[in-house]
Amino acid sequence: MNKVRADGFRTSKALYNHPSNAEFRALRPDPNLIYPGDVITIPPKKEKFMPLRANSLNTFVVQNEKEYFRLQIIHEDGDDITGKRIVLNIGSQTIDTVLPSDGLVEVELNENDTLTAQVDLYLKEDQSSPSESFTAQVGHLDPIDTLSGVQARCNLLGFDCGTVDGVMGQKTRIGVKDFSTSTIST
Repeated sequence: MNKVRADGFRTSKALYNHPSNAEFRALRPDPNLIYPGDVITIPPKKEKFMPLRANSLNTFVVQNEKEYFRLQIIHEDGDDITGKRIVLNIGSQTIDTVLPSDGLVEVELNENDTLTAQVDLYLKEDQSSPSESFTAQVGHLDPIDTLSGVQARCNLLGFDCGTVDGVMGQKTRIGVKDFSTSTIST
């Protein structure tokens, strides 16, 4: 997959569906099956040219193509969760691993993966069924230094800022004030 991205394709599916690979697609309807002797064409990378204005500010946005699902598990009683088994099903992936000391599990998402994850925790040795199971929604938050990012975080924490729209309205003022007051008093 890294080779695919290096050659200018965001996914292996984009390379599979490229017109130069029509013969391969006809031979292999399942893009995950490649046999010795199969020929897959990697077309030359297209260079993109952007006209720039002289004596002007030109802005470019670089997008990070990798997206991750991060989940941190912390036992509410403060018990050590190191080494406890976790099974995470997200999209086309199943990750069966043990928790590290910080409880953080990180998975690179495949493009077009579902935005829902099923999490099963096995907190006791040799369990055949999970101690805890829950579903996690994968979402997006704008950066914390944007008003929409502040609104979304306050809303998620139960401090109603109304619609996440980047507008400093009455609801946003009240929600942010309530959040600030609650963090000072704790």
